[in-house]
Amino acid sequence: MQWAELTPGQVVVATDERAWIHAPAPGDPFLEPMRGMASLASTRNLLDGALEAGARAVARPEEPPLTPLRWAWRLVWQFHTTHPTAGLMREAAERFHSLGRAEMGECCARKAEEERGHDTLALRDLRALDYDAEALVAACRPPGAAAIGAFFEGCARAENPVGVFGYAYALERFALAVGKDYVAAVEAMFPGIKATRCLRVHSAMGTDVRHVAELAAFITRLPAADRALIAQAACRTARLMHERRPGDEPDEAELARTLDRFILEPINILDP
Repeated sequence: MQWAELTPGQVVVATDERAWIHAPAPGDPFLEPMRGMASLASTRNLLDGALEAGARAVARPEEPPLTPLRWAWRLVWQFHTTHPTAGLMREAAERFHSLGRAEMGECCARKAEEERGHDTLALRDLRALDYDAEALVAACRPPGAAAIGAFFEGCARAENPVGVFGYAYALERFALAVGKDYVAAVEAMFPGIKATRCLRVHSAMGTDVRHVAELAAFITRLPAADRALIAQAACRTARLMHERRPGDEPDEAELARTLDRFILEPINILDP
């Protein structure tokens, strides 16, 4: 059995079979620090339970319909959530090595290498849609992407940067919800145009399936105190991913005003 206090009064408890949220009373044993070894099954349930708790902590509005303009905006999001990954993972790797935790440093270094260049996939997708990609992402950063990036930066630069594993697990685990049907729906809006390079990599069709499995196995081997911190970071990341702030999802008219300034060649992107 594993457990972690996610927020005051909220503990995620996990066994090999399931996970649940527990509201501890004073003197509750689940308020004590987690101890002991872990199994892979209970680790996955611990992390997935933390993700669910974070996602449910906020009232997520209904997603607006996917349109060509909104897909371009999604690509801006994808750039800003992939761009800092390699650099911050390298920082975390150096920090772990300085702490004498070589295995954790090597894991971060591998993650940095695995994610290297994924931001350029989003740029290539934007260019395929005839946007000045570099100018667009430099001028536009959704508030939610900024909040997620700031949290990741804080994890990487913390005294103990173990939270980067919770952050990485959250992003890659949620990516597995993106399946073939969603990718096909995006591609149907742009016949003959490749605008899903970044999406394909960060989906159930890409490498994130393997990454999630490898990361869960790695976390299982860590000390209990680290696993608890990772669950907390995963929960916080999930909450940030599901929150919506003013400016995160502009309406179609505002999207057109924002994005049309960066079109390199006149096209009517609103046509089906």
